[in-house]
Amino acid sequence: MIHVLYRHRSGALVDDLPIAQVPSALKDVQARVWIDLDHPSDEEQMMVLADLFHFHPLAVEDVINEVHVPKLDDYGAYIYLVVHSLMVGAGPMDIKTKEIDIFVGPNYLITVHELPSNTINSMWQKEYHQEHGLGRGVAMLLYELLDRQVDGYMTLLDHFETRIEELGDIVFHTDTSDENAITDEILTAKTSALRIHRILLPQREVFNKIAHDSLSAIPSEARIYFQDLYDHIMRFTDLADSMRDLVQSTMTTHLTITSNRLNEVMKVLTVISTIFMPLSFIAGIYGMNFKYMPELSWRWGYLMVWVIFIGIATVMIVYFHRRRWI
Repeated sequence: MIHVLYRHRSGALVDDLPIAQVPSALKDVQARVWIDLDHPSDEEQMMVLADLFHFHPLAVEDVINEVHVPKLDDYGAYIYLVVHSLMVGAGPMDIKTKEIDIFVGPNYLITVHELPSNTINSMWQKEYHQEHGLGRGVAMLLYELLDRQVDGYMTLLDHFETRIEELGDIVFHTDTSDENAITDEILTAKTSALRIHRILLPQREVFNKIAHDSLSAIPSEARIYFQDLYDHIMRFTDLADSMRDLVQSTMTTHLTITSNRLNEVMKVLTVISTIFMPLSFIAGIYGMNFKYMPELSWRWGYLMVWVIFIGIATVMIVYFHRRRWI
């Protein structure tokens, strides 16, 4: 689906401009256009990106195939950005990413995304673009879009970190029947932490380029805003690093506790087996049923065997207890 928001140089806004009128609208350098491709088909992407704007084939190919890694390409007259937002997946520790492709030109902004974007939906209001958004230019619109994306990281990362800390406490008190569920949640958290780090690190470099490189699509007076954005995402990147280490330590602790519990079970089973070894030996001897075994004819033979059994087991249990093996 293609949405077009057009701001005339007079300040008049049109939020449903036909795509066929975009070329004539862009001829006015004082006019501004924001085109949003929400879950577009390949034909719609080719029509807008290749046929209408004649973007570089490599950039169009990246949009259609999805890059999955934040990046910035400077094509002179325009720049091509790939950024990611974070969202909660199937479970509380499952963090997914959404890719947004962005083209920024002198007086236009184009966003392409497969999944719905709450950030873009919240900014797609005519009243907002009177004084903000397109009213301040496409570079500032890009800044506000990215700033809202980064601000959305905070709540999600705080919740993620809190849950990891809770898991650190749970692993010490979890019942053995819940170990599989806890292990699965920790492994999901580990995967999510790695995914967050893998996205935020290159995205930080993208923001750094916007803030410090001379890009024709970004006026020099707007770079200070992207510098602030870079500072924010740097803090989130450091937080992602600490969460990754925290998840790893939680996993190590959980595996250690699970191993210790298994060792305790094996110790008890080993003690039981050790106690029954001499008893099985004696029972095996008198279970051979040879005809000439003197004890078989003794009246008190059966009772004496039980006395020996009980005596051996008692002595071994007392010995193991004194050695603190049980």
